[in-house]
Amino acid sequence: MNHHRCSIVASAVAIVIAAATVALAQEAGVKQVQELIKRASAEVDSIKSAKLQLQKTMDAYNAVLAPDVKDRRDAYKTLQKEMVNTEKKRAEVNARSAEMNGEADKLFKSWQGSMAAIQSPDLRQRSDERLKRTMDRFAELRQIGQQVRDIYAPLTKTLQDHVTYLGHDLNPGAVASLAPDAEKLNAQARELYSAIDRVTDTATANITRLSSE
Repeated sequence: MNHHRCSIVASAVAIVIAAATVALAQEAGVKQVQELIKRASAEVDSIKSAKLQLQKTMDAYNAVLAPDVKDRRDAYKTLQKEMVNTEKKRAEVNARSAEMNGEADKLFKSWQGSMAAIQSPDLRQRSDERLKRTMDRFAELRQIGQQVRDIYAPLTKTLQDHVTYLGHDLNPGAVASLAPDAEKLNAQARELYSAIDRVTDTATANITRLSSE
Protein backbone atom coordinates (compact mmCIF):
# COMPACT_ATOMS: atom_id res chain seq x y z
CA MET A 1 0.00 0.00 0.00
CA ASN A 2 2.80 2.31 0.93
CA HIS A 3 4.58 1.39 -2.31
CA HIS A 4 1.45 2.23 -4.31
CA ARG A 5 1.09 5.56 -2.48
CA CYS A 6 4.73 6.42 -3.15
CA SER A 7 4.22 5.69 -6.83
CA ILE A 8 1.24 8.03 -6.93
CA VAL A 9 3.22 10.77 -5.18
CA ALA A 10 6.17 10.25 -7.52
CA SER A 11 3.90 10.47 -10.55
CA ALA A 12 2.30 13.62 -9.21
CA VAL A 13 5.68 15.19 -8.60
CA ALA A 14 6.78 14.25 -12.11
CA ILE A 15 3.66 15.87 -13.58
CA VAL A 16 4.23 19.04 -11.57
CA ILE A 17 7.88 19.20 -12.65
CA ALA A 18 6.94 18.60 -16.30
CA ALA A 19 4.25 21.28 -16.15
CA ALA A 20 6.66 23.71 -14.53
CA THR A 21 9.27 22.95 -17.19
CA VAL A 22 6.78 23.62 -19.99
CA ALA A 23 5.62 26.83 -18.27
CA LEU A 24 9.21 28.04 -17.96
CA ALA A 25 9.85 27.22 -21.62
CA GLN A 26 6.72 29.13 -22.63
CA GLU A 27 7.75 32.14 -20.54
CA ALA A 28 11.24 32.03 -22.06
CA GLY A 29 9.69 31.86 -25.53
CA VAL A 30 7.55 34.94 -24.91
CA LYS A 31 10.62 36.82 -23.67
CA GLN A 32 12.56 35.77 -26.75
CA VAL A 33 9.84 37.09 -29.07
CA GLN A 34 9.82 40.37 -27.14
CA GLU A 35 13.60 40.53 -27.36
CA LEU A 36 13.50 39.95 -31.12
CA ILE A 37 10.98 42.76 -31.51
CA LYS A 38 13.23 44.98 -29.38
CA ARG A 39 16.28 44.15 -31.53
CA ALA A 40 14.36 44.72 -34.76
CA SER A 41 13.12 48.10 -33.50
CA ALA A 42 16.70 49.02 -32.54
CA GLU A 43 17.84 48.25 -36.09
CA VAL A 44 15.13 50.48 -37.56
CA ASP A 45 16.10 53.27 -35.16
CA SER A 46 19.75 52.92 -36.17
CA ILE A 47 18.80 53.16 -39.86
CA LYS A 48 16.82 56.34 -39.20
CA SER A 49 19.72 57.78 -37.20
CA ALA A 50 22.13 56.94 -40.02
CA LYS A 51 19.88 58.77 -42.47
CA LEU A 52 19.86 61.89 -40.29
CA GLN A 53 23.64 61.76 -40.02
CA LEU A 54 24.00 61.38 -43.78
CA GLN A 55 21.79 64.44 -44.27
CA LYS A 56 24.03 66.36 -41.88
CA THR A 57 27.10 65.20 -43.80
CA MET A 58 25.59 66.25 -47.12
CA ASP A 59 24.86 69.68 -45.63
CA ALA A 60 28.53 69.94 -44.64
CA TYR A 61 29.56 68.82 -48.12
CA ASN A 62 27.39 71.48 -49.76
CA ALA A 63 28.79 74.08 -47.37
CA VAL A 64 32.30 73.37 -48.67
CA LEU A 65 31.12 73.90 -52.25
CA ALA A 66 29.09 77.03 -51.49
CA PRO A 67 30.46 80.07 -53.38
CA ASP A 68 29.93 82.35 -50.38
CA VAL A 69 31.64 80.13 -47.80
CA LYS A 70 33.75 82.26 -45.44
CA ASP A 71 36.46 79.73 -44.67
CA ARG A 72 36.53 76.73 -46.99
CA ARG A 73 39.25 74.96 -45.03
CA ASP A 74 37.24 75.12 -41.80
CA ALA A 75 34.18 73.94 -43.71
CA TYR A 76 36.22 71.05 -45.07
CA LYS A 77 37.37 70.07 -41.57
CA THR A 78 33.73 69.98 -40.49
CA LEU A 79 32.95 67.76 -43.47
CA GLN A 80 35.72 65.37 -42.49
CA LYS A 81 34.29 65.09 -38.96
CA GLU A 82 30.80 64.41 -40.33
CA MET A 83 32.19 61.72 -42.62
CA VAL A 84 33.69 59.98 -39.58
CA ASN A 85 30.30 60.20 -37.83
CA THR A 86 28.60 58.81 -40.92
CA GLU A 87 30.90 55.80 -40.89
CA LYS A 88 30.15 55.24 -37.20
CA LYS A 89 26.42 55.28 -37.90
CA ARG A 90 26.88 52.82 -40.75
CA ALA A 91 28.78 50.51 -38.39
CA GLU A 92 25.96 50.84 -35.84
CA VAL A 93 23.42 49.73 -38.44
CA ASN A 94 25.52 46.64 -39.16
CA ALA A 95 25.89 45.92 -35.43
CA ARG A 96 22.15 46.24 -34.74
CA SER A 97 21.42 44.02 -37.74
CA ALA A 98 23.80 41.33 -36.44
CA GLU A 99 22.17 41.48 -33.01
CA MET A 100 18.72 41.10 -34.53
CA ASN A 101 19.82 38.14 -36.64
CA GLY A 102 21.41 36.44 -33.65
CA GLU A 103 18.28 36.88 -31.53
CA ALA A 104 16.11 35.52 -34.33
CA ASP A 105 18.28 32.42 -34.69
CA LYS A 106 17.97 31.74 -30.94
CA LEU A 107 14.20 32.22 -31.00
CA PHE A 108 13.58 29.94 -33.98
CA LYS A 109 15.80 27.18 -32.60
CA SER A 110 14.06 27.34 -29.21
CA TRP A 111 10.60 27.43 -30.81
CA GLN A 112 11.31 24.40 -32.96
CA GLY A 113 12.59 22.52 -29.93
CA SER A 114 9.57 23.37 -27.78
CA MET A 115 7.10 22.06 -30.39
CA ALA A 116 8.29 18.53 -29.58
CA ALA A 117 6.75 18.92 -26.10
CA ILE A 118 3.26 19.59 -27.52
CA GLN A 119 1.25 16.39 -27.36
CA SER A 120 -1.73 17.54 -29.42
CA PRO A 121 -1.07 17.15 -33.19
CA ASP A 122 -3.48 20.01 -33.90
CA LEU A 123 -1.75 22.41 -31.50
CA ARG A 124 1.67 21.32 -32.73
CA GLN A 125 0.64 22.06 -36.31
CA ARG A 126 -0.73 25.46 -35.33
CA SER A 127 2.48 26.27 -33.49
CA ASP A 128 4.45 25.26 -36.56
CA GLU A 129 2.30 27.52 -38.75
CA ARG A 130 2.84 30.46 -36.39
CA LEU A 131 6.57 29.80 -36.36
CA LYS A 132 6.69 29.82 -40.16
CA ARG A 133 4.69 33.06 -40.26
CA THR A 134 7.07 34.67 -37.77
CA MET A 135 10.05 33.44 -39.78
CA ASP A 136 8.53 34.94 -42.93
CA ARG A 137 8.08 38.29 -41.18
CA PHE A 138 11.65 38.20 -40.02
CA ALA A 139 12.90 37.26 -43.48
CA GLU A 140 11.30 40.48 -44.75
CA LEU A 141 13.02 42.43 -41.98
CA ARG A 142 16.35 40.85 -42.85
CA GLN A 143 15.82 41.75 -46.52
CA ILE A 144 14.94 45.33 -45.62
CA GLY A 145 18.19 45.71 -43.70
CA GLN A 146 20.14 44.44 -46.68
CA GLN A 147 18.29 46.81 -49.02
CA VAL A 148 19.33 49.77 -46.88
CA ARG A 149 22.97 48.69 -46.93
CA ASP A 150 22.83 48.15 -50.70
CA ILE A 151 21.47 51.63 -51.44
CA TYR A 152 23.52 53.36 -48.75
CA ALA A 153 26.97 52.07 -49.72
CA PRO A 154 27.26 53.48 -53.30
CA LEU A 155 26.36 57.02 -52.25
CA THR A 156 28.73 57.11 -49.28
CA LYS A 157 31.50 55.70 -51.48
CA THR A 158 30.98 58.47 -54.06
CA LEU A 159 30.81 61.06 -51.30
CA GLN A 160 34.10 59.80 -49.89
CA ASP A 161 35.66 60.12 -53.35
CA HIS A 162 34.56 63.75 -53.49
CA VAL A 163 35.96 64.41 -50.00
CA THR A 164 39.29 62.86 -51.00
CA TYR A 165 39.35 64.89 -54.22
CA LEU A 166 38.76 68.13 -52.34
CA GLY A 167 41.35 67.23 -49.74
CA HIS A 168 44.13 67.82 -52.25
CA ASP A 169 42.71 70.95 -53.80
CA LEU A 170 40.28 73.41 -52.21
CA ASN A 171 40.89 76.15 -54.76
CA PRO A 172 37.84 77.73 -56.44
CA GLY A 173 38.65 76.00 -59.72
CA ALA A 174 38.67 72.55 -58.14
CA VAL A 175 35.43 73.27 -56.28
CA ALA A 176 33.77 74.57 -59.45
CA SER A 177 34.83 71.43 -61.33
CA LEU A 178 32.76 69.34 -58.90
CA ALA A 179 29.54 71.28 -59.50
CA PRO A 180 27.97 68.81 -62.01
CA ASP A 181 29.00 65.84 -59.86
CA ALA A 182 27.67 67.55 -56.73
CA GLU A 183 24.30 68.09 -58.40
CA LYS A 184 24.07 64.38 -59.25
CA LEU A 185 25.20 63.41 -55.75
CA ASN A 186 22.54 65.56 -54.11
CA ALA A 187 19.88 64.06 -56.36
CA GLN A 188 21.04 60.57 -55.39
CA ALA A 189 20.96 61.57 -51.73
CA ARG A 190 17.35 62.73 -52.00
CA GLU A 191 16.41 59.45 -53.65
CA LEU A 192 18.22 57.60 -50.89
CA TYR A 193 16.34 59.46 -48.15
CA SER A 194 13.02 58.53 -49.76
CA ALA A 195 14.12 54.91 -50.15
CA ILE A 196 15.16 54.72 -46.50
CA ASP A 197 11.79 56.15 -45.44
CA ARG A 198 10.00 53.51 -47.49
CA VAL A 199 11.96 50.57 -46.12
CA THR A 200 11.77 51.76 -42.50
CA ASP A 201 8.01 52.23 -42.83
CA THR A 202 7.75 48.67 -44.15
CA ALA A 203 9.99 47.38 -41.37
CA THR A 204 7.91 49.15 -38.71
CA ALA A 205 4.74 47.60 -40.14
CA ASN A 206 6.31 44.13 -39.97
CA ILE A 207 7.44 44.69 -36.39
CA THR A 208 3.87 45.75 -35.48
CA ARG A 209 2.59 42.52 -37.02
CA LEU A 210 5.11 40.51 -35.02
CA SER A 211 3.77 42.17 -31.89
CA SER A 212 0.09 41.63 -32.65
CA GLU A 213 -0.24 38.34 -34.56
